[in-house]
Amino acid sequence: MNEKDKENKNTEIDDENNESSEEKGEDNYLALGMCLGICLGMTVGQLLFKNIGTGMCIGMSLGLAIGSSVKKKK
Repeated sequence: MNEKDKENKNTEIDDENNESSEEKGEDNYLALGMCLGICLGMTVGQLLFKNIGTGMCIGMSLGLAIGSSVKKKK
């Protein structure tokens, strides 16, 4: 075996040992929370602050925090 074959073999072994969040089953509602947070933040920001950008930033931050803390059921 030459050096390239040894590198490929090591990469395959590393890929098998790599644990991802999909294999562990740790899914959450991060993306959904961010999307809803942006939508609600834009609305609340325009009503309270008269500034959509400020509300959108606050809403996205809250949506990220809440969405990542809620776990999906299997």
